Amino acid sequence: MSVAYRKARGSQGARVNLSRFVREQADESADAQGLGWIGVPNAPSTYQKLRGAFEHSQRTGEPLPISNLYCDDTIYLESADNLAFRFWHDAPHCRLGMSFSLQDEWELSLWHLLQLTAVGLGPGSLEYELFRLDAIGQIILLGVAGRFPFEQVEFVRACAEVGLDQGILRELRRVA
Repeated sequence: MSVAYRKARGSQGARVNLSRFVREQADESADAQGLGWIGVPNAPSTYQKLRGAFEHSQRTGEPLPISNLYCDDTIYLESADNLAFRFWHDAPHCRLGMSFSLQDEWELSLWHLLQLTAVGLGPGSLEYELFRLDAIGQIILLGVAGRFPFEQVEFVRACAEVGLDQGILRELRRVA
């Protein structure tokens, strides 16, 4: 790990660290697998399609298509950071054989949290908490409501302020 993480000063500092972390993880993953990524609006949306695209990218060296939709309102600083996270999230789906089922998404989120902990941003850090609320909170919301948050960063902010349970309830009561 080549990036040194500063002690976060508030949520903005934690977002800086998370953005650096996911970019580094995505870059390392891309280098290790010999493939990159590209943001597209019509990226694979099922596990089968993702596996096919992953195998195609590995075979041809073409970048893995990653959804660039809804990347602006996230816990990361820039859309490119969220895109890097999505690559770092999608590639292990294929590498580790994890489907898009809720239990596999949950397990993959726990795997991501272990990676975060390994660089010194574990439980008790603001980075860990923001990432956990984002990843696990979205899985719970998807399981309960069948949708993602309308505004991701607001969802995480609410969960951080009032707790995961109340944050999810607030989101459930929101209307698009």
